[in-house]
Formats: sequence, structure tokens, C-alpha cells
Amino acid sequence: MSKYEDFDLAYVTIDSISEGVGSSQISQLISLLSKSGLKIKLISYEKLNPSVKLRDYFDSIGVNWDPRPFGSHGLIGGLERLNDLRTRIPNARLIHARSDIPAVSANSSHQAPVLWDVRSLWSDQKIVIQKNLLNTVSYPVYRGLESIAARKSLGMSTLTKAVVPILEQRHKKLPKLRTIVPTAVNLNHFQFNAVMPTRAQALFSGTFNDYYDLDLSRLFMQEFRKQIPVDTHWARPAESHRYQIGVGESKIFPATQIGMAELIPNYSFGVSICKLDAGPSLTAAMPTKIGELLACGRPMVVNKGLGDMDQFIEEFDAGVILDGSATNLVESATKLASLIADPEMPLRCRALAEKYFSLEKGVTRYLDLYSQMLEEKS
Repeated sequence: MSKYEDFDLAYVTIDSISEGVGSSQISQLISLLSKSGLKIKLISYEKLNPSVKLRDYFDSIGVNWDPRPFGSHGLIGGLERLNDLRTRIPNARLIHARSDIPAVSANSSHQAPVLWDVRSLWSDQKIVIQKNLLNTVSYPVYRGLESIAARKSLGMSTLTKAVVPILEQRHKKLPKLRTIVPTAVNLNHFQFNAVMPTRAQALFSGTFNDYYDLDLSRLFMQEFRKQIPVDTHWARPAESHRYQIGVGESKIFPATQIGMAELIPNYSFGVSICKLDAGPSLTAAMPTKIGELLACGRPMVVNKGLGDMDQFIEEFDAGVILDGSATNLVESATKLASLIADPEMPLRCRALAEKYFSLEKGVTRYLDLYSQMLEEKS
């Protein structure tokens, strides 16, 4: 028997709730799951000391939060978190494990059926972000964790449809109970705004690690400036290791996730261009900023092959897709200038977000998958 009390759901993640993706996605997801009637245990690994305000928030919605210290980075730190989390898993009806390490820890705890929430092709992405000897040597270990998660989990969710064939090719055994939940956005918080700036404003937001193609971003902005005057700004999070991104930004200012919903409507479009040669990890990626900008009615500039965005943008005519060629740069810059002058464009962007990025729809998909897993287990 577990030494912990029983829960309907244990949600386990190595992401920090206090910052970044944790504050933008996880806390809001947990809130809605709790409102559905689930008794939830949340375990996370925090890089900052959890605030009293955040603790009080989870207490107020009836969520039992166990914030653990993140510890060190790298393979050793990851394995330490894996082992620590394995010993912290409570007795629950179901475990929602966000990414590979939590899924391996959850399965090794033997406490409950596990949903493997595939947030990225983590092993492949790390090689792109940091091409060093340590990551090269560690790659088989990371892929091994992915293999264990695939083999032992009962259910699986992915951010994109595009990554599923790759997972099926990699793993002989993969959970048959599946759903797709793209980066979920609280559409009540990121509200639609049809009023565009009178002068074009480009928004770059986020840390911009080496997964992003700043050279292609710079070339695109140079081409776009030939079309119309534009101001380029970077909303820089405190955790970014960069102090400039070299895309012609005229303004750099500190930004937090809390302020993004009010910030985005001041801009004409957003830019999220990842490296075209990032390999299979591109198919699994879906940056949060994309859903947030679209929800506010703003088009996106993205690279070809980024998750399911090729399909989404073409379906709603809600942005431009870069393939790296000189011809495409000119055509995309011309098209974007036309898009931001189109009064119907903000409506199409919002419609895209409502169809594919709705947090409420995402919660419904998770709840449906939870039910399928419990039925299968029984």
C-alpha cells in the first residue's frame, strides 16, 4: 500500500509551474481538470522557490501540490529526478505523465495506469539545441527512456498528428489508446481583438534557444521591410541566455507569461521559425506562442514542417510558411503584407485557435482518454 492518500489523478511533470510552460499551460490545465471533479495530486520540479501565492492558488482549487527542487541540469540531474519522482508517485486511479522521464518514473512505481503525454521528441530535440559530446553520448539513454514510456504506458497523447507515424515506426509497441491535444490556450484569457495596429508591428517572444532559426528569421524580416514599414520587438523572458536575437529588433523588453494576453493585441503578427534541418523532432513541436497569437487574432510566420502548422495555416489562411528558398521569402513577405491588411484575417486566426488550440477542448479530450484507460484497465 502507498503511504499517500488516494487520488483520482496524479499529474507528474519535471517542468516548473512557477515559470515558462508551467505557468502558461500546466496550472490552467490542472485548474480545469480539478473543476471537472477530479481529486488531483500535482508533482513538479521547481527552479524557483514556489511562492506563497501559487501555493495558496492550488490549495484554493483543491489540488494537492508537491513542488520538488529541480536540482542540476543534464543527464545526471534528469536521472536524479527520475528516481526521486518514482518514490513520490501517490496511490491514484490514473497517472498523467508529462514527457518521457515522468512516464518512466510513473510506470516503474506500479501505482496506476499511465498516460504518456508526448510533449516532444525529447532526445532528438536536445541534440539540435545543444550539439555537444555529452548530448551525443546521452542520446541512447534518452531514446531508451522514450522506448520504455512507449512500451509500458497504457495511453498516449501527442501535440501533433504528424509525429504519430514517426513514433509508430520507432516503437514496435505503442499505446493503442490515444488522443491529440495541441498546445492548449485559455481562449477566455487570450481574447480576440480585431483592431490591428496602424503601423505594422512584429512580435518575437520567448527565449529563442538554438532550436530556432534566427538567420532565416532575419532574412524574412529584411524581405518584409521591403514591403511595408515595420517595427520589430522582442519580448524577452528573464530565463533567456540571449541579450539580442539579431532580427532587426528596435526594442527589447522584459516579458512574463502573465502579461502576454495584454501584450499580443499591440502587434500585427508573430514569428516562430524553427530550424528546417531539426529532423524528426520538428513534427512533434508546437510552440505555445503560436496558439496564443492566433487566439488574439494575429497571423503567424512559421517554418515548413512545424508540427501540424502547415495544414492549419493553409486551412485558415492565417499566416505564412517558410521553406528557406529565396523565392519563398519574397512570396511570403508579399503575402504577409496582404494578410495584415485583410479585415477578415483576425477572424480566421481566432477560428483556427478555437478549432485546434482550445484549452477546454483539450481538457475534454484528456477526460475522454482517462475514461477509456480506466475502462480498459477494469
